[in-house]
Amino acid sequence: MQLLRLELKGFKSFADKTVVKFSPGMTAVIGPNGSGKSNITDAMKWVLGESNVRNLRGQKAEDIIFSGTEKRKPMSAAEVTLVFDNSDHQLDVDMAEVAITRRIYRTGESEFLINKRSCRLKDIHLLLADTGLGKDSMAIIGQNRIDAILNSKPEERRLIFEDVAGISRFKINKEDALRRIASTDRNMERVRDVMATIEEQLGPLSEKAEKTKKYMTLSRTKRDYDGALGFHNYKTSDRLLTRFENDNIAFKDEEIELQTELSKLEARRHTLQSASTKEQEQLKLWEAQYTEKQRDEERLAGHLRLLEEQLKTAHRELDETSMRISELEATQKGEEQQLRILNQLIQDESAQLVEKESKLEELEANYKKAVEDVSAEQAKFQSLQSNREAFEQHQLELVSAIETAKASIRSLEARKEESTKQCEVLKAEIGQVDSELQAARGEFDTLGQQFNAISAQRQALVDGGKEAALQAREERKELQKLRTQEQRVKGRIELLAQWEEQHEGYLEGTKNILNGKGSWREQITGAIGDLFTVEDKYTTAIETALGGSVNHVVTTTARAAAEGVNYLKSIQGGRVTFLPMDSVKGKLYETPALHESCVIGTAVDCISFDNTYAHIFQYLLGRTLVVSSMDDAIGLQKKYNQQLRIVTLTGEQFQPGGSLTGGTTKRKRASVLSRKEEAASLEQELLQIEEQIRSLTASLENLEKRVEEAEKERATLDESYQHTNLLYVASETKVQNIQNQMDRKKRVLSEEEQRLVQIDIDLATTTANLKDQETALASLQENHGVEGNQGALMERLTVLQKIQQEAYEAFTEARLTCDTLRQTIKEREAQREQRNQSIANIVERLTPLRNLLISTTERYEVELPKAKELADRELASATAEVERLRALRDEAYDKTSTGREEMESILGEQDRLNQRYKVVQGRLVDMEGKITRHRMDCERFVEELQELGFTLEDAQALRIEGSVNDWKDEQARLMAEIAELGPVNPNAVEEYEETKERYDFLTTQLADLDTAKDQLQAVIAEMDKAMSTQLYDVLDVVGRRFQEVFSQLFGGGTAQIVLTDPDNILTGGIDFYIQPPGKKRQQLTLLSGGERALTVIALLFSFLDYRPAPFCVLDEVDAALDEANVERFSSYLNRVNKETQFIVVSHRKKTMEAAEVLQGVTMVERGVSRLLTVAFEDVKEDLA
Repeated sequence: MQLLRLELKGFKSFADKTVVKFSPGMTAVIGPNGSGKSNITDAMKWVLGESNVRNLRGQKAEDIIFSGTEKRKPMSAAEVTLVFDNSDHQLDVDMAEVAITRRIYRTGESEFLINKRSCRLKDIHLLLADTGLGKDSMAIIGQNRIDAILNSKPEERRLIFEDVAGISRFKINKEDALRRIASTDRNMERVRDVMATIEEQLGPLSEKAEKTKKYMTLSRTKRDYDGALGFHNYKTSDRLLTRFENDNIAFKDEEIELQTELSKLEARRHTLQSASTKEQEQLKLWEAQYTEKQRDEERLAGHLRLLEEQLKTAHRELDETSMRISELEATQKGEEQQLRILNQLIQDESAQLVEKESKLEELEANYKKAVEDVSAEQAKFQSLQSNREAFEQHQLELVSAIETAKASIRSLEARKEESTKQCEVLKAEIGQVDSELQAARGEFDTLGQQFNAISAQRQALVDGGKEAALQAREERKELQKLRTQEQRVKGRIELLAQWEEQHEGYLEGTKNILNGKGSWREQITGAIGDLFTVEDKYTTAIETALGGSVNHVVTTTARAAAEGVNYLKSIQGGRVTFLPMDSVKGKLYETPALHESCVIGTAVDCISFDNTYAHIFQYLLGRTLVVSSMDDAIGLQKKYNQQLRIVTLTGEQFQPGGSLTGGTTKRKRASVLSRKEEAASLEQELLQIEEQIRSLTASLENLEKRVEEAEKERATLDESYQHTNLLYVASETKVQNIQNQMDRKKRVLSEEEQRLVQIDIDLATTTANLKDQETALASLQENHGVEGNQGALMERLTVLQKIQQEAYEAFTEARLTCDTLRQTIKEREAQREQRNQSIANIVERLTPLRNLLISTTERYEVELPKAKELADRELASATAEVERLRALRDEAYDKTSTGREEMESILGEQDRLNQRYKVVQGRLVDMEGKITRHRMDCERFVEELQELGFTLEDAQALRIEGSVNDWKDEQARLMAEIAELGPVNPNAVEEYEETKERYDFLTTQLADLDTAKDQLQAVIAEMDKAMSTQLYDVLDVVGRRFQEVFSQLFGGGTAQIVLTDPDNILTGGIDFYIQPPGKKRQQLTLLSGGERALTVIALLFSFLDYRPAPFCVLDEVDAALDEANVERFSSYLNRVNKETQFIVVSHRKKTMEAAEVLQGVTMVERGVSRLLTVAFEDVKEDLA
C-alpha cells in the first residue's frame, strides 16, 4: 500500500481544487515561508482523524476553511481526500484504490467518506487500525514532535516508549486491581469498625448473661418450694371438698320434696291457665289487628304527605325546565347570528384571495424571468473567466506531469532491481516466524480453555453468593420488623400488667381501698371488675349494665365494709360503695320477657364468676336483660309497657319508665373489663411472633453460612483465576506480537511482489503518457486564445441583478399577503365549525328538555291529583276500621279479668313454697359454689404444679425440711433475691453467644480480606513484571535500531537509551547518552541544538521501524540542522526511501537534492496557494 495523491479544496490557503501526486520514493514539498507548505501536512493529519484544531494551527473549526482575500470571498466548506493504492488489499476494502475524504462546513457540520460513501470517523480509525496510520502514529512527524521529546522530562519520555510498546491494556488492568485493593481496604476498615462496636458490647452482654444464669438457679430453687406449698394447699382444699359434698346430699333430698308439692299446685294453675290462654289469644288477635290497622293508617297519612310534596316538586320542575328552554333558545339565536357573520367574512376574504393569487402568479413569472436573465449573463461571464484560468492551470499541469513522468521512469528502473532481492530475503524469514506462531497459538488455546473454565466456576460462586446475600438482607429486614413488633407487644403487655397492678381504671376511692393496709384488708375480696370474666362480644353490654358499679368493692362482712369506710374518711381517700357478702342477697329474676326470641338472657348469664359471688352479681345484673340491637329493645319496652331494664350489645341502655342512654365515649386506656381479654390476646400474639423470630433466625443463620462458604470458595479460586488470567493475557500478547511480525513480513513481501508487477506496468504506461503529454502541451500553446469584453458583461450583469432583486421583493410581499389570507380563512372556517357544533349541541339539549316539560306537565295536572284523591279515600276507610277494632280489643280485655282471683290464691301458695325452695336452692348453690370453688382450687393447685413441672406424686415426694411457715419464708426470701436482680433478659446468654460468634466470624473475614489484598498485590506485581518485560523488549529493539540509525546519521558515534531508575522501569524515566564521533559521551540536553535535533530524528526513525507505516511525512524536521547534518539526514532518506514512501516539507537544498520529485507551493495570487510539480533532474543545475 502506498499514498497516490492528496486532493484539497477550500482547505486553509488552498482555495481552488489542488491535487498533490506522490510518486514512489521520496517527494519534497518546497516553497517560500508563508506559501502554505505545512498546510499540506495539516490536511493529511486532519483527514486521518485529528480532532484537536489547535494541532492544526487553528483556534476554532472554521479556521481551516479558506477565509477569503481582498479579491476572493470566503468559502463555505473545506474538503480533503487521501487516495491510497490498495492493490495489495492491506486495507479491508475490495477496491484497488481507496479514497478517504473529510469535509467540514462553516455551520459546523462534518462529513466523512470512504470511496465517496458516507461513514463515521470511527470507521476511518478502524480501517487504518492495523496499517500504522492514524492521528497518533509515526506517519506524520513535525517539528513540534521533536520539540516535545527534546523538552520533556525523563518520566514523560517513558510514556512515549509505553505507547510504542502497546502496554496500555496492562496499565488498565493494574488500575482496576488498585481500585479493588482500595475497595478491600475500605471493607477492612468497616469490618474493624464493626468489631470495635461488638467489643464494646461483649462486656455488658457477659454481665447480663451471668445475671441470667443466677436468675435461673434461684428460679429452680424457688420452684421446689412452690411445688411443696402447692401440694400442701391441694391437700387442704381436698379435705374441705369432701365435707361440703356430704352436706350437699342432705339439701338435695329436701329440694325433691318441695318440687313434688309445687308440681301439684302447678297442675291446678295450668288448668286455670288454659282457660285464660284462650281469652288471652283472642285478646292478642284483636290487639294485633288493631296494631296493624294503626300502621296502615300511619302509612296512608305518610303517603298523602308524600303526594302533596311531589305536587310542589313538580311545580318547581315545570318552572325550572321552562326557564332552561328559554335560555337555550336565546343562545341558539345568538350562535346562528354569529354563524351568518362568519359565512359573509369567509366569502369576502376568499374573493380577495383569488384576486391576490392571480397577481402572485404574474409576479412569480416576472421573478423567474429575471433569474433566468441573470443566470445567462453569469454563465457568459464565468465561461470567459474560466477559459483563461483553465489555460493557465492546464499548461502548468502538463509541465508538471511531464517532469513527474521522467522522474518516475528513472525511479522505477532502480526500484525493480532492489525489490527482486528483497523478496528472496523475506520468504526465508516468513518460514521461520510461522513455526514460532504455531507453537504460540497452541499454548494460547490451552490457557484459554483453562481460563474460561475457572471464570465460569468463579461466576457461579459469585452469583450464588449474591443470591444468598440478597435473601439474607430481606430476611434481616423481616426479622427487624418482627423484633420491633415483639417489643411493641411486650411493651403493651407490661403496660396492661402495670395498670392491673396499679388498679388503673378504678375511681380514687376504689384504688385506695385495694391498696390499703390493715386487718380489715384481708376481708376485702376485690373490686367488682376483678371478680368476673366476660366474652369479648358481651363486654360493651356488661360495661353499660354495670356503669359505675364496676368500682364497687366486695367484702366478706358488713363490719369489714364499715372499717373500709372509716379508712377512707381517715385518709380523705374518696367514696366507695361496699357490697358485704353476708348482707347483699340477689334474687333470680322471673319475667315472661326472658322467653322472647330477641332476648339473649340476663346480664348475669353473660359473665363467668366464682359461685361465692352469685348473690352479688344477681344483685347487680340479675334484673338487666341483654338484647342484640336497639330496635329489639325498643319493641320489647313497648310490649312490656316500659317496665324493663335492658342493655344492647352495642351499649344502649333502657331504664324502667322509658329513658334511653346511648352514644359513644372516647377511651384513652383499656377498660377494666377489656384489659384482661386484651392481655390474653397479646400473650398469644407474642408466642406466635417469638416462634416466627426463631424460625427466621435459623433460616438467616443458614443463609449467612452459605454466603460465608461461597466467599471462602471464591477467595480460594481468585488466586488461580488471577494467575491464569495473567498467563492468558501474556500468551495472547505473545501470539499477537508474532502474528503482527508475520503479517508485517507477508505484507512487505506482497508489496514487493505487487511492486515488481506494477513497476513493469508503470514503466510502459509512464513512457506512453510522457509522449502524449508532450504532444498535448505543444498543441495547447498553439491553439490558445480568449475573446470577449469582460467589462461590458459585468455592467449588464449588475443591472439584471438589480431587476431580479426588485422582482423578488414584490413576489415575496404578495406571497406573504396570500399566506395571511389563507390562514385567516382557515381560522374563520374553524370558528364556523365550532359555531355549527355549538348549535347542534343546543338542539340536542333542547329535545330532552321539551320532552321533560311535556311529561312533567301531565304528571302535575293529571297523575298526582288523581293519586291524592285516592289516598284521601283510603285514609278515611282505615280510620273507621281502627275505631272498630279498638272497641273489640277492650271487650276481650274485660273477659280476661274473671279468673284472676283464684289464680292469685294459687300463686300465693306457690310463692311461699318457692321461697322455701329458693332457700334450699340457695343452700345448694352455696354448697355447689363451695364444692366448685374447692374443686377448682384443687384443679388450680394441680395445674400450678403442672406448670412448675410436677405431678401430684412428684410434689408429694419432695422432701424439704422445716414447717409450712418456714417454706413460705424461704419462698419470700428467694422472691426478694430474684426481685433484687431486677429485669432479666432471658435471651442474654444466647445473645452473648451469638455476639461472640459474630465477633469470631468478623475476625475470620478480616483475615480473608487481608489475604485477598495480598493476592491482588501479587497480581499487580505479575502485571508489573509483564509490562516491564515488554517495555524492556521495546527498549532493547528500539535501542539497537537507534544505535544503527544514529551511526548512519552521524557517520559514527554511539547512542544509548538509559533508564534513570533501572530497578523501577515503570515509574522511572528514560534518558539518552550520546557520543557523537570524536566527542565524549554526554546527555542529550548537553548537545548542541543541531545534534539534539538529529538525535531525536534518529529516535523517531527507530520508532517508525518498530511500528512501520506505508508512508511518512516529515514537516521541516531538518530546520534546526546545519548543512553537514542535513546532508547526513538526506543521505539516510536516500537509503531507506525504497522501503517507505517519504514526503518531506523542507527549505534545505540538500534535502531537495535527495528527493526524486519536487512539489513547489507558491502564491501567485496573494493568500491563495498553488502547486507546481517538477522532477529533480530538471532543476538540479538550478539548485546547484
